[in-house]
Amino acid sequence: MLTGMGGGVRRRDGAARWLRQRAAAVALTCFGVAAAVLHVLAPGLKIDGVTVALLAVAAVPWLGDLVRSIDVPGLVRIEFQDMQRRLEAAQRTANAALVGDEPGVGAVDDTAASDAVRELAAEYVKVRDELRSGPARTHRMDQIFARLVRATQRVRDFDAEALLGSQDAGLRLAAYARLYAVPEPELLGTLVEAVTVEPLAFNQYWGLRAVGRGVEETGAEHVPLGVVRRLEEFRSRMPRDSDRGQLADRVLTEFGEG
Repeated sequence: MLTGMGGGVRRRDGAARWLRQRAAAVALTCFGVAAAVLHVLAPGLKIDGVTVALLAVAAVPWLGDLVRSIDVPGLVRIEFQDMQRRLEAAQRTANAALVGDEPGVGAVDDTAASDAVRELAAEYVKVRDELRSGPARTHRMDQIFARLVRATQRVRDFDAEALLGSQDAGLRLAAYARLYAVPEPELLGTLVEAVTVEPLAFNQYWGLRAVGRGVEETGAEHVPLGVVRRLEEFRSRMPRDSDRGQLADRVLTEFGEG
């Protein structure tokens, strides 16, 4: 009986939330259209960037899956949240892998554990080579990264520093996974050097996640100035709206640089 009542409440809450979302979408659409019409009809005004921006706002609730942002230089910029949701979903994939795992917990024979890491590294390289770039490949690689997060914690003497300089993309990803799971403050400078020259976007993304974890573990006030400047230089090379640029911004915010 109580279960049935709870289900009914959840359904009513879901319906109410859906209605609020639809009402907000309709209101925003009406506002955008009305503002655009008034702007056009006002004496001396023409269809210009303002009108285009307002009409775009009106379409946003219905075209949100297709439109990432509206940017009229010097006038308005609207950023959408789908990229942020995608980044957070990817982070949750790795965070889930951390649950119940601490360094050394469930550790097995070093040879077997190291072999497992190398197998995952090889699987990552194979997926990159065989699948076309796109959401499906990224999802597969995120899954491999999550497994690497767990696997690298089972290696008693994991040499992340050595793997950061590896020519093998899978082994470098393994190093990022280990340092994401178990930050090593003494390796933060080496990690930043590796990440800022990392040629693969996927590796660089998770390397930056590991950098963020390392800064949290070290404490921003203890990070050498040279490391901060290296991150700033890297950020200056990244496209403004790239996911990796946004990650760098988040790290730099810790130093008051964002």
